Amino acid sequence: MSRQVRCPNCGGGHTLKNPGISMLVCDYCQTSVYWDEDMVAKMGAQSILPESDSRLFMNATGKILGKSYSVIGHVRYEHYQGAWDEWYLEIEGGKAAWVSEDERNLILERRLKPDGPVPPADQLQPGMQLTLSGKTFSVREVGRARCVGGEGQLPFPVLPDEEYPYLDIATVDGREFGTVEYDEEGELHAFLGRPLTHEQVTLDAPRPVVEKDVSDRARDVECPNCGAPLERPAGREVETLVCAFCGAQNDLTGAEARVMGVNPKGEDPRFRLEIGQAGTFDGVRYEVCGRMLYRDEESYESREYLLYHPDRGYLWLAEEDGHWVLSRPTRRAPSPDPLTAGPLLKAKAPIKVGDEEFAFYEAVDVSLVYVDGALPWLASVTQTFRTADLIAPPRIFGIENQGGEVEYFLGTYKTPEEIWKAFGLTPPPPEPAGIHPAQPFSRSSLAGTLLVVGAIFAALNLALLAWSYLEAGEERIFHQKFGSQEYLTETISEPFEVGPGKVMKLGLHAPVDNSWIAMDAALVNLEGQVLAEAWGDVSYYRGVEGGERWHEGSQDSESYFRGPPPGTYRMILKAEGGAGSGGPGPQGLEKMAAGVPLTVRLYQGGVMSRYFLIAAILLGLFPLFEYLRRRLFEARRWGPVEEDDDDDD
Repeated sequence: MSRQVRCPNCGGGHTLKNPGISMLVCDYCQTSVYWDEDMVAKMGAQSILPESDSRLFMNATGKILGKSYSVIGHVRYEHYQGAWDEWYLEIEGGKAAWVSEDERNLILERRLKPDGPVPPADQLQPGMQLTLSGKTFSVREVGRARCVGGEGQLPFPVLPDEEYPYLDIATVDGREFGTVEYDEEGELHAFLGRPLTHEQVTLDAPRPVVEKDVSDRARDVECPNCGAPLERPAGREVETLVCAFCGAQNDLTGAEARVMGVNPKGEDPRFRLEIGQAGTFDGVRYEVCGRMLYRDEESYESREYLLYHPDRGYLWLAEEDGHWVLSRPTRRAPSPDPLTAGPLLKAKAPIKVGDEEFAFYEAVDVSLVYVDGALPWLASVTQTFRTADLIAPPRIFGIENQGGEVEYFLGTYKTPEEIWKAFGLTPPPPEPAGIHPAQPFSRSSLAGTLLVVGAIFAALNLALLAWSYLEAGEERIFHQKFGSQEYLTETISEPFEVGPGKVMKLGLHAPVDNSWIAMDAALVNLEGQVLAEAWGDVSYYRGVEGGERWHEGSQDSESYFRGPPPGTYRMILKAEGGAGSGGPGPQGLEKMAAGVPLTVRLYQGGVMSRYFLIAAILLGLFPLFEYLRRRLFEARRWGPVEEDDDDDD
């Protein structure tokens, strides 16, 4: 039920939208009006809000998640590095909701009543966990906020210039998050929310355009350091504006610009992209609005470009040694947080981020050494913060902890060619140096095809090799023992039958001892025609050397040859042998004549297994090469941080 209220300062009348309203900002004199316990209207400070870059505005109407809404209240807060807006909405059906907006990111929030005690802000720090109404949250930010001002009607008093502690919290999976605020009386206000896209919040009419004076547009800010005229970018929030003439970082959050720092003279940041240059990612055109150069404690440099789109907000494009990563903020948190939980982690330690597993890469301290452009947060040289990287190539999860705030970013590795194409750059990009932590191992499509085909056929040949030993049955068709007097002069075997089949196996056995026998054989048919030839040898040596026994060779051997057509055959064979590595000689012949027999066997129906083995080895060479190439790639990726771990030990 609506009721009427008059401003104690100017007497202006106002109709309260719903009974939950306990404060309003007078439409006529901008005085904050709130109610005490006796419902007596009191005056607070005058509330004057600076213009922001939000799409939302007072009295705006439209649809949120398909339901009609109207904006009836607005509060703006500042903290040590930036500002955010809270919009109070009346939704169809008599419901109310808050929409929080920070750097064009929208969050739909609802009031939450904690069911248990909540520690005071000074007992919490980013990365710690907090239980609220049965849910576990990670603390993302701890700080003090100042109320810049408000307008419209609000469900609780918020007075300009008042400061109070606050927490930003989120579930580990980033699906729910919110804000915990402590007022001057210590009362806690908690809000739980979910992210919204700009497509989910529509407007019946666009935000009214407030025309500026021509002189204001031409000269928005005068640099306090050098007096140069600086133009404030239109259409978005800017808190840091860097002078293009002297490199001063100007804080625009106050009534007048204030110099926070100055870029060091002689510093060459070697940026590859220019302020205002546009690039297209996922079909959306972004402009470079800020550039930063960072340096860690080992003087390793990285460059970062802030990209802006009016509706999609901001992207972060980082470049290190010619490698590129495109990132955006994420509400998901690692478990555990490598910067705040437990001892320092070793490289490759697994860390879960939601359902995805990353590997810890490294944590370092970095400093901002150069910045230009216009940024929506306060940034100045000499700022330092702690960072950590988790990788699951081509994805990388970045963590930044500065003072009372921890921020998380989810990025994807981009090749130089992708960046050059996005920004329409020429000539071709320079070759990147080394291996980036998030760089995926890559191979050409042809190499990928060869890898798959090679692996498949290598496995097939290994299977055939096993089959040739286990399943391919051999039939012995000939077996005869020959004395040394027979095979040393030449002899002919008994007849035997050869069936169909192209492959035959010759098996030899002789009890040689520190000696050898080599045999040649021919298969002849009944007409005396030679239709197949085979040969083989056996050798075996042993002895004692240096007190150690040794042996080599074997008294058995096998060899394969192409079989003749089916029919009846005899084998003509002749062999020679000897002791030692030379020819037979008188001693060798005499030793053979002493009675070393030679047993000859013929088999049919077998398979030449060695060809399968050779084929498997040859086909497996390329997969083996790719495996070794990837191992080398990973060694180059992890080498620098694993060396640091060894140094720490």
